[in-house]
Amino acid sequence: MKKTGVVFPGQGSQYVGMGKKLYDALEDVRGYFAVADKALGFPITELCFNGPEDELRQTYNTQPSLLLNSYVIWQALRKATGISPYFLAGHSLGEYTALCASGFFSFEDALRMTRKRGLLMEEACPKGKGGMVALIGADMAKIAPVLQEISHDDYVAVPANLNSAEQVVLSGSIEALKEGVERLKGTGYKKAIFLNVSGPFHSPLMKDAAEKLKEELAKISRGAIGTPVVFNVDATPSGDGGIVVDRLYRQMFSPVLWEASVRRMVAEGVEVFLEVGPQKVLANLIKRIEPSVPCYNVESLEDIEAVKGIL
Repeated sequence: MKKTGVVFPGQGSQYVGMGKKLYDALEDVRGYFAVADKALGFPITELCFNGPEDELRQTYNTQPSLLLNSYVIWQALRKATGISPYFLAGHSLGEYTALCASGFFSFEDALRMTRKRGLLMEEACPKGKGGMVALIGADMAKIAPVLQEISHDDYVAVPANLNSAEQVVLSGSIEALKEGVERLKGTGYKKAIFLNVSGPFHSPLMKDAAEKLKEELAKISRGAIGTPVVFNVDATPSGDGGIVVDRLYRQMFSPVLWEASVRRMVAEGVEVFLEVGPQKVLANLIKRIEPSVPCYNVESLEDIEAVKGIL
């Protein structure tokens, strides 16, 4: 079997109806959805399948919904192929799915923790005060000094997602982000897109939420990491369960080093990537970062069948 990097998506990949075809087709999947409804204390199955979309888009709903859907696809893939990944990784929220797939979190704890994480992130900054903006074609070397010059106290604009050479996402207070977008004109970025998110994720404005999350993480039981996870904050693979709480704590207010994570996995020998979860956001990024390494999205039974001959 090829050395495979399995990656799980974060917020932005959700859509109403995700998981329904797999749910209808597989009894095991129906079981996982039933467990999720019970663990969370509300019908997340109904929300995933029927919305409404504005409710599904709420951070505290999006996070457990994506973890649930990515995890059931992972279990279906694992059962059908016997896959044993070389590395696991996830983008932001997807890191929790990776840790669940590795054996560190139980499925129920991962659901409850991502729900709590979403609530803490939602509460961290007053509505309308913080946000995120994607800069297409930005050069970090050129924009970093300007961002440092702009930022002070709670008036911040910082790199949040270093997704690829073509895409950097900034996070912080709305007014600082607007100033940043204006002052960065002329540095070479092609387009600025303000994202439809409810807060300044992966910025210093999440520090208080991170402290509370750390307390919650300390309360749950932890298993051994069966497959090394490449962490967002340092793009470094590890199977040491003792570092996980620190990495998840820091992830809340630190940039997601996605491009570096992908390059590290390739440098370590990964021959093929599978994005396991709704949509193709990470697959598209990986194709830009490392076009020489094949990458496939796995969401449906047809996708699972298609990758059987690839692994």
